[in-house]
Amino acid sequence: MPERLFCGIDGGGSKTRIALCDDQGHRLGLTVAGPTSLTLRGPGAWDVIVEALRGLCATVGREAGDFSEVHFGIGLAGVNNTAQRTLFIEAAPAVAALHVATDAYIAALGAHQGAPGAIVIVGTGSVGYRIEASGASRLVGGWGFPIGDEGSGAWLGRAALAQTLHVVEDRSPVRASEMHRALIERCGPSRDALMGWVRGASSTEYAALAPLVIECAGRDDPAALPLATAAGVEIDALALALDPGRSIPLSLVGGLAQPLAPYMPAPLRDWIQEPHDEPIAGALMLAQGWAPDESLAWRGE
Repeated sequence: MPERLFCGIDGGGSKTRIALCDDQGHRLGLTVAGPTSLTLRGPGAWDVIVEALRGLCATVGREAGDFSEVHFGIGLAGVNNTAQRTLFIEAAPAVAALHVATDAYIAALGAHQGAPGAIVIVGTGSVGYRIEASGASRLVGGWGFPIGDEGSGAWLGRAALAQTLHVVEDRSPVRASEMHRALIERCGPSRDALMGWVRGASSTEYAALAPLVIECAGRDDPAALPLATAAGVEIDALALALDPGRSIPLSLVGGLAQPLAPYMPAPLRDWIQEPHDEPIAGALMLAQGWAPDESLAWRGE
C-alpha cells in the first residue's frame, strides 16, 4: 500500500509555508514558496503549491507522484471569498483528501491547540478571528487591500507612501523626514518613476515598505512614529471586535505582529499571549483530521 502523506499549507500575500508529515505524524520537512493568497493568485495558487511540494518531496526522499495519497490541510488568505474558494477547489489536482480553510482558522488552531480563543493576523494583510466554545468561528476584517487590511503591512506601506507624495508636493503639514527620503529612494526619484511603481504595486509590494517605516519609527522619526502607532490602534480595534471584554485568550501572529508590538495600546499588550504553535501546525491538524473543517459565521448574515 502506498505511504500516506499529510501536507499542511499556510499561504499569504508575501509567502507560503508548506510542511509534509508521514503517517505517524512525524514532520518530514518544510519549505517556503511565494505568495498563494487567492486575492493575488486565484486558482493559479496551485502552480506555486505543486512546484514547491514536488521540490520538498525530492528533498526529503519521498516520491512526489501525482499526490493521490497526500492529505491536504490548506489555509490561505482570500478563502473567505466564496467564489475564490470554489475556483481554487475546482482547480485542485487529484488528492487523497482536501481541507481548505482561511489562513485565520489555521492560525487560531495552531495558536490555541484547537481550543477556543482568538487571534489577529498582522502580516501583508490583517484579520481577526475567534473560535467559539461551540466550535463555530467568527471573522472580522479580512476585506483585503485596499479597502481593508487595517494595521497590516500593506496598509502601513500605502499610508506612508501616500503621505510621502503629499510631503514632496508641499500638500502636507508633516515635514519631510528620514522616512520620506527613504521611501522616495526606494520607489523612485522622479514623478514618472513613482507613477510607474504605484501603478504596478500590489499589496505585497506595499507591505514590503512596512519594515522601513517601522525601522524609522524605532528611531523616533516624527512621520513614521504616528503611522506605526496608528497601525497599533487598528490592530487593537480588530481584537476588541472579537472580545470587547478582553477576557478570552488572544494571540497575535504574522510577520509584523512582533515588530509592531511596541506601538500597540498598553491594554492590548497586556492581553496578548504567546501562541502555542504556528499556523502551519493548524494546517497539519486539518490534514490529519485532528480538527474539524471550518464553520465560519459573519454577523451580517
